[in-house]
Amino acid sequence: MPFITKIFDISESLPAYKFVMQTLQCNINQAQKILDKGRLRQQDSPIKKNQRIMGKIELSYFEPCDIGLKPLFANENFCVFDKPHDLLIHPKGRYYHYSLNDALKYHFGHQANAIHRLDKETSGLVLCATNPQSEVSLKNLMMQHQIHKTYLAKVEGKLTQEIFIDEPIITQKHLGGDLCIKSAIDTKGKPSQTQIQPLKYDKDSNTSLVRAIPLTGRTHQIRLHLSHIGHRILGDPLYGVEKAYSRDYLAGILTPKQYALFFGAPHLCLNAHTLHFTFQQRSYHFQSKKHL
Repeated sequence: MPFITKIFDISESLPAYKFVMQTLQCNINQAQKILDKGRLRQQDSPIKKNQRIMGKIELSYFEPCDIGLKPLFANENFCVFDKPHDLLIHPKGRYYHYSLNDALKYHFGHQANAIHRLDKETSGLVLCATNPQSEVSLKNLMMQHQIHKTYLAKVEGKLTQEIFIDEPIITQKHLGGDLCIKSAIDTKGKPSQTQIQPLKYDKDSNTSLVRAIPLTGRTHQIRLHLSHIGHRILGDPLYGVEKAYSRDYLAGILTPKQYALFFGAPHLCLNAHTLHFTFQQRSYHFQSKKHL
């Protein structure tokens, strides 16, 4: 399982962070994060990062597993995964479920990290650094908007013209409750822009295939923006649907048949389709092989 707990008996006193660094072969920043999260414990109490330790202690840490997912591309600095639907990027808390982090760290080691995120429900391309130096460089490119992403989505209704959506988005975690993970359109929110380009209309199902280009990176931005203009993404369990259905989804009590019936598709029809950027004077372009 991704998180395991081991018991150690330490015969000589040493600083907690040094023990974590030596045991997990990680750097001081990574060791301090583990300690900050309370994953080193003695007599059921978390050990602080400046504390010296001796005797029996428990260390819980992430142990990646081979989940059968290989990178679409890899070199000495970064890799690209083509994530399937319904897979988290990172493990949530210390629950024993698998994530893209399993595949990433299984293939490239504990210092490999994702540069950006995708929703659990969204399929497609995820860029990851394989060492700390490239992680800094790639995150700088992301902050400078030099990593360009496009998405494909299948939406309800007919879209015939290109649309520029400029609606501020706010998160709702402060509200608490099971639906606080949803974002909302609100004048108090952060500026959020999405370009929508229609590609194909299917008359029989009254659905449109569109390309979405996010110019900002807010939580659930594409999903919320498309729902806001009356063209929710097929298979979206959170936006443009009954709250009761969303709650059942979050509670994990829906069957696949119920999911498709309530949300219009067996999964979220949103795919992170292309990535394009220049790194170390070389241009890279990737395209997802996943189907909507």
